[in-house]
Amino acid sequence: MKTDAVIFDIDGTLTNSTRAIIASWNRHLSSLSCPHRLLDEETAGSLMGKTMDDWAVAVLPDLPLAEAREITEVMEQKENEEIRTSGTDLYPFVRETFELLSHDYDLFILSNCGKGYIEAVMAYAGIEKYVRGHLCFGDNGLDKPDNLKKMVTDYQLEHPVYVGDTQRDQECCEIAGIPFIFVSWGFGNVPDALYRCDDMKDLPEVIRSLG
Repeated sequence: MKTDAVIFDIDGTLTNSTRAIIASWNRHLSSLSCPHRLLDEETAGSLMGKTMDDWAVAVLPDLPLAEAREITEVMEQKENEEIRTSGTDLYPFVRETFELLSHDYDLFILSNCGKGYIEAVMAYAGIEKYVRGHLCFGDNGLDKPDNLKKMVTDYQLEHPVYVGDTQRDQECCEIAGIPFIFVSWGFGNVPDALYRCDDMKDLPEVIRSLG
């Protein structure tokens, strides 16, 4: 069974956007008259990979979720604008690895992030031309396992693998029936991962080892 597609997580796998997110979100939160909680590195780090509903509850816990989501959707747009103009902290060799992998595999990005975030990071990283498709919670409100299944169906993928950095990523892959490659430089730790990569430059070899 030869791998035909590689699906990437984004936060903790391709980039660490904590700096940009904290700056952008706290700027907007501080302008609100309603009760709110500002983000710090610990809180932002703990929310990476979770749905935007989780982010909304974390910063606006006293508001109904629907109202909190309306506010955080504006914050997501401002965050995307900041990433496009000021950048994000990409991990080393992201663009080079995407270019190399694109010769042999269809590449995708799938995350629980907000709408427009994947596009902003791709633009800053210069990898749009290598990515066949992308999907996130902000696009349709679905959690990662359901979006993984949807992506496999929509693109008729036969033997995809998912590359991510957290235990939750592994659990989502188990639900969706997709092999998981754990990358050790992100936000999580998956000690029992069947496949592991410790350097982005080694990822092509790890993928080839799957068949």
